[in-house]
Amino acid sequence: MAQILVILRGASASGKSTIGESLRDFDKKIVWLKTDNIKLFFSSFEDRALDAVMDTALATLNHLLDQGYSVVYDGIFKKPEYFQRAIDLAKSKNIPVVVYQLVCSLETLKERDKNKPGVKEGLRNALGDEIIESLFRKVEDNPIEGAIKLNTEEKSIEECIGIIRRNFE
Repeated sequence: MAQILVILRGASASGKSTIGESLRDFDKKIVWLKTDNIKLFFSSFEDRALDAVMDTALATLNHLLDQGYSVVYDGIFKKPEYFQRAIDLAKSKNIPVVVYQLVCSLETLKERDKNKPGVKEGLRNALGDEIIESLFRKVEDNPIEGAIKLNTEEKSIEECIGIIRRNFE
C-alpha cells in the first residue's frame, strides 16, 4: 500500500471523527490525526490558540509522514492556509493527497450536535446552534479547490467510509 494523506474537512458534527476513527489501522500504518484533540493541549477551544494548534498538528503530521504512515487528517480548518500547509507538506514529500469535504444541511448538523455521544448523559456539552452555524459558514465560505464532496446526510457513514477506504488499497 502506498503512503497517502487524506484530509477530511467539514463542520462540527459532519462525520469527520466517526470516519477517521474507523479508518485508522496500526498494522497497515494508517493513523488518524484529529486537530480537535490538539486544541485541548492549548485551551478550551479558543480561536486565539488556533495558530499554535495548527503548527503543532503540522509538526505531528510531518513526523507521521516521515515515519511512513498514511494519515487521515481531520479538521474544520477555519483558515484556508491551515489545510493548504498540510497539502504542501505532503506534496513536498511526493505523497499524494486526497481531500474530502463532508457536507450536510445546517439543520442536520444542529440536530447531530444535540445528539452527540455524551451530551444527553451530561458528560459533554453540545456546541449549540450559534457555534454550529458559525463553523458551518467557515467551511462553506472557504472551500478547498478540488475537494471531493461527500454528503453524510445522503450517504450513510458506512458508505462514506467505504469510499474513502479505497484510497488505502
